[in-house]
Amino acid sequence: MATPSYTATPSGPAALRVLTPPLQDRQTLARLRPAAIGASATLFAIAAIHAAWGAGRTWPYPDGPTLARNVLGLSDSPGVPPPAATMAVSGALAAAAAAAVARTSVNPRIRTAARLITLPAAAVLALRGVGGFAQSLLAPDAATEEFTRNDLRLYSPLCLALAAGLAVLEKPTRAKS
Repeated sequence: MATPSYTATPSGPAALRVLTPPLQDRQTLARLRPAAIGASATLFAIAAIHAAWGAGRTWPYPDGPTLARNVLGLSDSPGVPPPAATMAVSGALAAAAAAAVARTSVNPRIRTAARLITLPAAAVLALRGVGGFAQSLLAPDAATEEFTRNDLRLYSPLCLALAAGLAVLEKPTRAKS
């Protein structure tokens, strides 16, 4: 099997260079696999929680209003958002989870297709993490006290960690000298 050249740099418009996946050999993909599995497992767990909420469960809270105060930041809500919206979030998280593992496939077409999901997911998670910190620190009265506490301790840091976990999958193989 021919060894690909790792010194080639994509050229052309910046937008097209962004769409060009990094060159990654099997060793690089193997080193990235634990990060992909960790991000995937976490995203699947969060997707499962959202699916349970979409099905009407309130775990880990005893009722809908408590869930709304802790997860949505709403003090006078009867519970979770409409099931269709919650299930859509669950589906997006599950797709990102599957794509994270696919990013370490040895098949370059699968990696490229998965990248079309992991890059936007990383961007959305990063925006959610930064935006969550900004709101919770700069406008803590915009949401319930429970939500602000959870957002600062769990939601925003987790979003940033997941964004980093997906972004690290872009690590290219070192150029051969």
